[in-house]
Amino acid sequence: MAREAQVSNGSRVADFCAGLGGTVRYLAHKYGADVTGIELTPARVSGAQELTRRVGLHGTARIVEGNVMDVPLPDASMDAVVSQEAFCHIPDVKRAVAEAFRILRTDSRLAFTDWIANQPLTAADAQLMREGMAIQPLRTIPEYRSLVESVGLRVISTTDLTEEWGPILKERLAMYQLLREEARQAGTPMGHDAFHKSYIRFVDLIHERKMGGVRMVVTKLPRD
Repeated sequence: MAREAQVSNGSRVADFCAGLGGTVRYLAHKYGADVTGIELTPARVSGAQELTRRVGLHGTARIVEGNVMDVPLPDASMDAVVSQEAFCHIPDVKRAVAEAFRILRTDSRLAFTDWIANQPLTAADAQLMREGMAIQPLRTIPEYRSLVESVGLRVISTTDLTEEWGPILKERLAMYQLLREEARQAGTPMGHDAFHKSYIRFVDLIHERKMGGVRMVVTKLPRD
């Protein structure tokens, strides 16, 4: 994703929904980019800032508190915007993509991965995904293409990741369940049961190809 976003030494990059800043630090360390992560949750921002300080990357990697539907960055200030599996949690994805368009320089790129609906989810599955994992209504790949094009971005490439992500998610679920069991045996909190229940169904939906993943790379064209 970083290569397709054309991230390189000195690139100014924004990471939408940065979480604890893993991607922010990776791009700063691996590529020499100057990276700003946008994260809504104050506790995650604080944790991300501390982790970044501990690894000595605070000069080129930073995580700031903000909403990706109203990004606290100037117009045309970024060489790239990236986001990983996060747009599915945003109430208004079009508004977030429009913000990426606003802060990108001309001919710069937005590269993101996200969850998609290969088939319409049942009402019960959609509710389970929302309650357990805060997943908003999903879109298909063609619907995603239409969305990014509607704000003025041009699609460069679209990659269906459903088959690739299936085995990875199964491994992650097994790891999470092992941690839950270790917590139970230690008498410590096991995490949210609603998340666990939704995660199990989530993995099933991916393997049934009712849900899937996409990597999309788009660019900001010069104005006529």
